[in-house]
Amino acid sequence: MDWIRTRSARRLGAALVLGAACLVAAGAGGSTAAQAKAGGTFVKIGVGALRKTSDEKYDNYHLYEIADGGKWSVKKHRDKLELIQKLDDAASGYAYVYRKELQLPHGKTEMVLAHSLKNTGKRPIETSVYNHNFLVLDGTTPGPGVVISVPFSIQTPRPPNKELAEVRDRQIAYLKILQGHDVVTTPIEGFGSTAADHEIRIENSSVEAGVRWKTDRPLLRESLWSIRTVVSMEPFISIAIQPGAEFNWTTVYEYYTVPKVSQ
Repeated sequence: MDWIRTRSARRLGAALVLGAACLVAAGAGGSTAAQAKAGGTFVKIGVGALRKTSDEKYDNYHLYEIADGGKWSVKKHRDKLELIQKLDDAASGYAYVYRKELQLPHGKTEMVLAHSLKNTGKRPIETSVYNHNFLVLDGTTPGPGVVISVPFSIQTPRPPNKELAEVRDRQIAYLKILQGHDVVTTPIEGFGSTAADHEIRIENSSVEAGVRWKTDRPLLRESLWSIRTVVSMEPFISIAIQPGAEFNWTTVYEYYTVPKVSQ
């Protein structure tokens, strides 16, 4: 039976969703989920104030009740979409205005994701954010012909399964078509302290397609997770915002064609 279909839908979002899905760590202060008591609330930016059901450790896959989703507004333009969330959680002292803008620049094969987060509360916001970047090129399954490239020599304490993929200096190359329970995963290290290393390129020569994206903030950490449905390069950045201050980050995705390589 399909291993994805047999798992709980609550734990399957990552396997069933495609696209650039951002996720901010639970707790605007990094530890508010742990500090919250059963029945109390903690803040997850971009979602709202969530109610904790027990004193157990925060679970990424648990569906917490949204006690306050804040106020959302959407602005539509010819070439872009703006999403705005305003939240004020008096119980925790955290409040913010989060804006996300998706733009498709005219005449370019690009997508721009621009984010801003303003701290309107009384406490500093210290957390991290990453993007799942669930990528599927022309509906194909990851396999030979798929190559991931970064600007630095990759170091990893846990290399991917050597039968499925291998690290080649600045690249990770797939060796086998993923199927069944196959998983390609590895933490990626070796990047520097500037945004120059926050660039990822994924190409699939079998379908002559590629995508490159660059973010204007330094990497905090980075990892690869991939199953037969997606290739997911997950870059993290750090967020630290004092009350009254604002933090911005932008990612530009560029889509292009690549030469076909004979197998």
